[in-house]
Amino acid sequence: MGRLTRRAVEALAGDLVLAPERYDPRRALDLGPARTLGELVAVSGRNVRPATDGDERPVLVLDTSHAFEGHVLVRGEPVAPSTVRGAKRDLRPGDVLVSRLRPYLRQVAYVDAALFERAPGGNAVVASTEFYVLRGRDGFSPAALVPFLLSAPVQAALAAAQEGGHHPRVGRRALTDLPVPAAWLAGATGAAGAVRARAERLRACLDEGDEAAAEAAQRVDEAQRTQ
Repeated sequence: MGRLTRRAVEALAGDLVLAPERYDPRRALDLGPARTLGELVAVSGRNVRPATDGDERPVLVLDTSHAFEGHVLVRGEPVAPSTVRGAKRDLRPGDVLVSRLRPYLRQVAYVDAALFERAPGGNAVVASTEFYVLRGRDGFSPAALVPFLLSAPVQAALAAAQEGGHHPRVGRRALTDLPVPAAWLAGATGAAGAVRARAERLRACLDEGDEAAAEAAQRVDEAQRTQ
């Protein structure tokens, strides 16, 4: 069933935006005493061009398919900077990624430090410009926001905030204006620690799986050579 929402002209967004999605009441969250997400984190828009920036370290490139359910699931290895095309988001350990495209796919991920150690001597990590990069302000760890961003009410609000016809995206303001309840913030330190611990366990499991697959490939290769 469709929804009808009325807005006076003076209540329209800047530049008199008429997109109906901008005024969808499902975007509004009433969560009691809260701070906005934008007060807690900065949304980094710093882009880099690995092919031309002069950093010779290998580069691990993340796209939106690598972010899922709070963590980075990546099988690829770092590559030479010269092979990376176009601009990418610059990442640091502890950042949180939020896809602005198709938020219903739950493409939110904590950027764990192990991602920067996938090449001998370390590597850079960059991401698609389809990500918003959340970076903590004043010592706040954005890892604490991962469960909050994946919660059903917030996911519904982000889904309602998509704007555009061909590839609907969530606007930056819709993200930074999200109210983060004071009750959640009271446990932020514990929530951040739990996210980091899960990331460590997940990375260890993925690495063990990769090692097992590599060992199996070696055994298959040896068996073929003996035929």
